[in-house]
Amino acid sequence: MMRVVMAGPTPPMIGGMSSVIDDIAHSSLACEVELILFNTGKRTPEGRSLARAVAARFTSWHAWWRALNPIGHSLAHIHTCSGLSYFLDGSYLLLARLRGVPVVLHVHGARFDTFLDGLSPITRYLAQFIARRAARVVVLSIEWQHKLESRLPGAQLTVIENGVALPPFIKTNKTAGEIIVLFLGNLCQRKGIWDLVACAKKLPFFARLVLVGGEEDPGIACALRAYLAREGLEDRVELTGPAVGTAKFNWLRNADIFVLPSYAEGVPISMLEAAAAGLPLIVTPVGGIPSVLSGNEHAIFVQPGDRNALSSAMISLIETPALRAKLGNAARKHVLEQYGIDHTARKYLDLYRELIPEFFSSDMQKITHKREVKDGV
Repeated sequence: MMRVVMAGPTPPMIGGMSSVIDDIAHSSLACEVELILFNTGKRTPEGRSLARAVAARFTSWHAWWRALNPIGHSLAHIHTCSGLSYFLDGSYLLLARLRGVPVVLHVHGARFDTFLDGLSPITRYLAQFIARRAARVVVLSIEWQHKLESRLPGAQLTVIENGVALPPFIKTNKTAGEIIVLFLGNLCQRKGIWDLVACAKKLPFFARLVLVGGEEDPGIACALRAYLAREGLEDRVELTGPAVGTAKFNWLRNADIFVLPSYAEGVPISMLEAAAAGLPLIVTPVGGIPSVLSGNEHAIFVQPGDRNALSSAMISLIETPALRAKLGNAARKHVLEQYGIDHTARKYLDLYRELIPEFFSSDMQKITHKREVKDGV
C-alpha cells in the first residue's frame, strides 16, 4: 500500500487547514493509501525560551525524518500557508527530498500572494526555491493558479479545491421567531468583521448576529465588545469565541443565514460547511469563491466594504423565507455534488497516481490503515 505522510496542523487545532486535514483523514483516501498524519501545529507555550524552541524544532525534524520511508512507495503531502509557517514547512519539504521522498506542497491562505510580494529579494528567492523542490504545488482555484504562476516561477502548480464532509445530524434548538445570522471564521479586518458589526443596527429586532471564531487580529475581540457597548448592540450581536467539532456544527445547524464579507480568501472551508448544512450564503466574490459559487444561484455576492449592499442582502434573506430556502437548497446540492470531500479525495489520489505511477499499475491489495504520528512543536 502506498504511504502518504500528510503534514499540517491537526485537530484539536483550530482553523481551515485543520478542518481540511481532519475531513480528508476520514474520507475515502484513507481506504486507498496508508495515511499518516503528522502534526506541525505549535504545541509549546507562548513565551518559550529560544533553547526550548530550538529543541522542539529538532525533535520535530527527527520525528518527520523517521515518519518518511524512502523504501517502497512513499509520498509527503505538506499543507502550508503564508508567513513564517511557509519557511518552517519548507524545512520539512527539503528534509523529505533529502530522504528521497517526493512532496506535494499544498498552499492555503487568503493572502499568500501578498506574502510573497512583501518578501525581500533573498527570502523571495528562498520561497521560490522551496516551491520548485515540490513535485507539485497544489492551489485552491484557477484564480490562485493565475496569481501564483508568476510569483513562483518554475513551480508545478495543480488546482485542487477544498472539499467538505457531510455535516453530522444535530438536533436543532432554535428560539421561535428568531433569525440567527452566522459568521464563522477568525475575527479580523480581512474577513470584513467591522463591516458586518456596523450593519447590525440596521437588522430587524428579531435577528441576532452571532460571531463564532477566535482572534486573528490581536485584541480585536475586546475592541469589538467595546464597539458593541458603545453602540448599544450587546443584545443584538454575540461573540462566542472559537468552536470546533460538535459545537461548530451546532451553530451551523441552528443558524438561518451564513455571512462572510471578506476582503481576501482562498476557498474558505467555513463557507463550504455552511453550504453543506443548507444555509443561504452572503459572501464576497474574492479569491477562489467565484470559482466555487455563482452569484444569485448559489449565494448572494456583495463587494468587499460595501456596507449598504451587505445590509440589504441580510435584510432580504431575513425577511424572505422562500429566498432563504431556495439559495440554501441550491448551495447544498451544488457543493455536495461538486466539492464533497470524497470528490477531493479522488483528485488527491489521481495526483498521487501521476507522481508514482508504477505503484498504481500493480495489483496490490488495498486495505484501510491510518495512524497518527504525534510530535510537539
